[in-house]
Amino acid sequence: MQQPFDIKGSSFTIPVLSLRESDMETIGYQLNKKVSQAPSFFRNAPLVVNLGYLPDPEQVDLQSLLALMEQQGFIPVGITNGTEEQQQQARAMKLAVLTMRGSERTQEEQGEQEGIQAEKKSEGEPEEQESLSSEKKIALPEKTMQAATVITEPIRSGQRVVVDKGDLVVLASVGSGAEIMAAGNIHVYGSLRGRVFAGNTDNTQARIFCQQLEAELVSVAGVYMVNEKFPDSLRGQPVHIRLQTERIRITPL
Repeated sequence: MQQPFDIKGSSFTIPVLSLRESDMETIGYQLNKKVSQAPSFFRNAPLVVNLGYLPDPEQVDLQSLLALMEQQGFIPVGITNGTEEQQQQARAMKLAVLTMRGSERTQEEQGEQEGIQAEKKSEGEPEEQESLSSEKKIALPEKTMQAATVITEPIRSGQRVVVDKGDLVVLASVGSGAEIMAAGNIHVYGSLRGRVFAGNTDNTQARIFCQQLEAELVSVAGVYMVNEKFPDSLRGQPVHIRLQTERIRITPL
């Protein structure tokens, strides 16, 4: 008899709002400014709140923060690195309490359990998003001593490629609905559609190169630009994408 459902791991990209101050007026202003850059992209987008970068997470009024997020069209789905009280409050509000890999708060808790007095870091670890296997995930080549991962076949809709170290070189096209990520640079020697994330370990020096720009979204070190914001003169053209003064800059090759 066929089972009525199954539960499997899948892969989704969920934005993380990492707070560095607790003033609601400032947060609201900056959040509105960010949303206004790409309203259609953020509309009904899920969002996780990371409290691990705050000197004192208890200063944040979680209920007011979530209301502010909802006003901007986000759907809050969970928190991470909150205090015990905030975790209980989040559960009462039907939100997930998540553990981010490499988070500062998690490492300290593990140290206490082992009887080790962990020294509090001045800054949090770089954020990382879990990349769970997908049934449509493309098979990557075996690891070699090369500095880059090279893919020779097209990356089709629904496929995801994640390179945790080094550059990614695609000697074909990236289709609509596909997603590619790399810690370093990304080179696409064909048309670039879908979504592309370079420097996804906060590498602000990472760059994107492609022969035909038609992407849905491009991102370098977490700073992004959606298709609607691309210069019309560069659509479908060979381009070079990089960060400049914390903004995406697209120039012709």
